[in-house]
Amino acid sequence: MYSAMLVEDEDDLRGTYKAMKTWGRNGFSITSEAENGVRALELLEKVSVDVVFTDIRMPLMDGITLMKQAAEKYPGLLFVFVSAHHNFEYAREGIHLGAVDYLVKPVLESDLEAALSKVCTHLRNQNKNGMNGLAEKLFQDSDMEGDLMMVKLCDYLWENIHRQLTMEDVAEVMGMNKDYIGRRVKLRTGHTFRNFYNQIKMEYAKQLIKQGTYKVYEVSDLLGYASPDHFSQIFKSVVQMTPASYKKLGKV
Repeated sequence: MYSAMLVEDEDDLRGTYKAMKTWGRNGFSITSEAENGVRALELLEKVSVDVVFTDIRMPLMDGITLMKQAAEKYPGLLFVFVSAHHNFEYAREGIHLGAVDYLVKPVLESDLEAALSKVCTHLRNQNKNGMNGLAEKLFQDSDMEGDLMMVKLCDYLWENIHRQLTMEDVAEVMGMNKDYIGRRVKLRTGHTFRNFYNQIKMEYAKQLIKQGTYKVYEVSDLLGYASPDHFSQIFKSVVQMTPASYKKLGKV
């Protein structure tokens, strides 16, 4: 699930936005709120989010200034602007700076749904690049360069990181024999498919735990594990410490 921050100086509007069902339907959770850009920057020091939905005209710091300052510290953080018709020139500047979309007040749920669809596309593209980089980081001594099958495999695993996949699932989607996939993974990485898959999932779990946004049982749920105990067992076997210990380590 993706995390979103709402930045809006009017409490009732924040409540209206939060109540819209389209967030959950599109895989988003509102994990933080702020009443102005200054407070939003303070929160971004403590929590990690995928996208910021922000009003443009606010006291203390407007949305444009927030985006400019946040972009310097948090590359890849996405923005969607919300404002009235007469502030379109500000919105134009935001789009020029790289905002994903611009919503006009009053925001309709259908408009929010369309914006979330655009955000999802951006995040999936970012995640594909992140998956390939993650694979290189984890298996830097392996020979995966130029291997189209491994690139497709990594992309598929990343896009479905919240599911529990078997080699049979992967083989069916990729139209290949599961034994062939297992041999190719072993050849390219030196690991069995299950070990390769577990290391990728646990590396992502480490990122989620470091963010500090999710509890351990929530990370387990986000990665598709049937129980936190099962997740913790696999995490410990890969990382050599429990998720709780790893979380404490990040606070030292």
